[in-house]
Amino acid sequence: MSIRDEVLSEIDGETIVFCQSCGICTGGCPSARFSKYNPRRIIHKTNLNMDPGDDIWLCATCYTCQERCPRGIKITDFMNLLRRIYIKEKGMPDFIDTLIENLKNAGYTTQLGEIENKRRERMNLPKINTADYIKRILELTEG
Repeated sequence: MSIRDEVLSEIDGETIVFCQSCGICTGGCPSARFSKYNPRRIIHKTNLNMDPGDDIWLCATCYTCQERCPRGIKITDFMNLLRRIYIKEKGMPDFIDTLIENLKNAGYTTQLGEIENKRRERMNLPKINTADYIKRILELTEG
C-alpha cells in the first residue's frame, strides 16, 4: 500500500486532499521559524505519493496549524499518522537514541552546559541543573 493510500484510509485522512497551500499553517508554526519545516509541502508530497522525508519529525505538535487552517485540515494529527507509518515501515529513527541518551545523562533531550547557563543568567533566568527525577523515571521504566 502506498503512503497516500495508507493516509487516506485513516480517519480524517481524506482532508489532506483539500489543502490549498495557503501557507497559514506555516505562518504560525514555531518549528518553521527555526528550521526548514513546512507542513503544506509535506501534505503536497503525500498527495503526490512521494516520501515526505524526515521533516515529519520537526513538528512540535503545538496544534497552531490545525487551529488556524481555514479548510479544517487536521495537520498535527496527519503528522502523527505519518510518524506512525514511518516507524512501522522503517523503525525508530536514529536521532531518537541520542535524545534518550541525553535524557538518561542530564534529564533533558539536549545537552545543557555552562554556555547555556551563562546565557540564561544574562537573561535573568535561573540556572538549569540536571533533572534527576527524569533520570529516575527512565531507570524505573527501562526494560
